[in-house]
Amino acid sequence: MALSYENRWEVVRELGEGGQGKVWVVRNKQLYTNLPFLESVVDALRELGPGVAHHNVREQAFAKFRQGILDMVKAESPSHQGALKVLHKPDGARDAARASERIQREIHALSETTHPNLLRILDSNLEEEWFVSQFHANGVLHDKLDTFKGNFPVALTAFRPLVAAVAELHAKNIVHRDIKPANVFLSSKDRLILGDLGLVYFADDARTRLSGTFENVGARDWMPGWAMGQRIEDVRASFDVFGLGKLLWAMISGKPFLRLWYFDREGSNVEGLFPRSPYIEFANQIFSRCLVEEENDCLPNAGALLKEVDRVLRIIDLRADAISDKSERPCRVCGIGSYELVVNRNPTAMRNFGIAAVGTHSLKIFTCSHCGHVQLFSFDGAKSPAAWPQT
Repeated sequence: MALSYENRWEVVRELGEGGQGKVWVVRNKQLYTNLPFLESVVDALRELGPGVAHHNVREQAFAKFRQGILDMVKAESPSHQGALKVLHKPDGARDAARASERIQREIHALSETTHPNLLRILDSNLEEEWFVSQFHANGVLHDKLDTFKGNFPVALTAFRPLVAAVAELHAKNIVHRDIKPANVFLSSKDRLILGDLGLVYFADDARTRLSGTFENVGARDWMPGWAMGQRIEDVRASFDVFGLGKLLWAMISGKPFLRLWYFDREGSNVEGLFPRSPYIEFANQIFSRCLVEEENDCLPNAGALLKEVDRVLRIIDLRADAISDKSERPCRVCGIGSYELVVNRNPTAMRNFGIAAVGTHSLKIFTCSHCGHVQLFSFDGAKSPAAWPQT
């Protein structure tokens, strides 16, 4: 029996197939079968026939023909296409009842939330178990991980709307549970869209549990260690925070896989991978709040992560420096050299700059390796100012 989507959508090509169903690129029939440009093209062809000799008539007919073709091409563009997802028939699906629940949850979750960085539903039929979502011809981030590689400010700017989208889900007690580059679409070069909510879990008690009690609740390589074997009822928004942290790490590193929460290990530490990338030190500050072994050390939800992201973006917007002895900070005067620590709270060394310490007062002094410009940081007593790492 034909499904009702055939009334509106025509299949263009197959996109892929998974354990739960198949996905096709489709186009909206109404946009290219019932529009006046078809009549314009037909009329123009008649007027361009061999029996028409008047120059002005042929010129006007050609203009009509050209506009009709342009309208036709516009109707065929990806902006008028969609991605059709249809579940396998029960005899061909793995766990058909659970697949049915998942697709209905996906439709419900996407329909309930309208954030511009969440995949939008265009059409659906819950009884027939299919839906059409936006189609993004640029594909998914997983296939284009070089897009933001090594450019932390640009990556963080593109990442921020995704965090805001997940924060909106969390505000409605929805946990995505499957955040990874394969589920993030590239709407444009720097605009990311989060999709595939087929594993969502509604945290409020009114929903029906769909996963097995101790089923893994997400993709193994992208889920936090604390959630391995966790009951579905115990899944909290921090699960998505961990996934978002790994997503940002993949965007910056350009690598498809991070083992566990080991963002600061050799070969995975973005500070080591891109030592001259501006503000890269702040990436690890964000990771330290997301990519953690214990759930208690993780930010509780995407709203809290959004505040952390905005804090770092404000620092970048102000062109401020990272406060650390190890940070490589370009000189603000010559723009060529970098500041190097030459006096580390040593009263004797301070005298080389004509400075004498009084009481417990001391200084950190940095100089530019190229032009000699000096930066001073004041310390009073053994305790460091709040901005400096406490030693």
